[in-house]
Amino acid sequence: MSLTGALAAIPLFSELGETELTLVAGYLKRHTFAEREVIVKRDSPGDALFILVTGKVKVSYIEDDNETIIAVLSPGDFFGELSIIDGEGRSADVSAVEETEVLILSASDFSQCIHTMPAIAFSLLKEIAGRLRRSTAWIRVLSSQDVYGRIAQQLLQLSDSHGHDLPDNGRRINLRLTQNDIAGIVGASRESVNKAMGYFKQKGYIAVDSTYHITVYDRDALQKRCQ
Repeated sequence: MSLTGALAAIPLFSELGETELTLVAGYLKRHTFAEREVIVKRDSPGDALFILVTGKVKVSYIEDDNETIIAVLSPGDFFGELSIIDGEGRSADVSAVEETEVLILSASDFSQCIHTMPAIAFSLLKEIAGRLRRSTAWIRVLSSQDVYGRIAQQLLQLSDSHGHDLPDNGRRINLRLTQNDIAGIVGASRESVNKAMGYFKQKGYIAVDSTYHITVYDRDALQKRCQ
């Protein structure tokens, strides 16, 4: 697929015509990051926007060896927009979950694109609004659910956004998720996560293989645990 064709499939640029896509493509630079390689460090200068082409990244907040995972992004997603809008340092750490290819748009080139192609600004606002809504919903979950409910909620969301169906009616999450990772996502201790995951496995709601990939088998049961 050509670069312009790839850009057309990315929501941020989906409203652009062929000529505009060609202009944007001229600004972009490709870069590949190895698994676990740090892409963005918190508080570093925000001088570029990153757009995922292949692979996955995790957005997290690391403090004193404790990691809170804010989001896991897939191809078509982007990150780094806040810093190039307000000029402040990066608000979080971003690292590759697996080998990942990104397109990089410098802050100055981004500004030029916004001024000449306003449709990008509208798409950006829509994405930021969506992220704000998801953050608000997650804050509600954190304030109203116990650890079991928070884990059930995240397993359902991750299976929707990063999963694929299996012949045995399970849905496998295409992410390697250790109990430390899950603890970082739901804001709980590893011990609490271990207990909840053990319960879900015993009940047959989920399965976890030797590579730390989780398969969801009983969505209804997990959904009830969120209520």
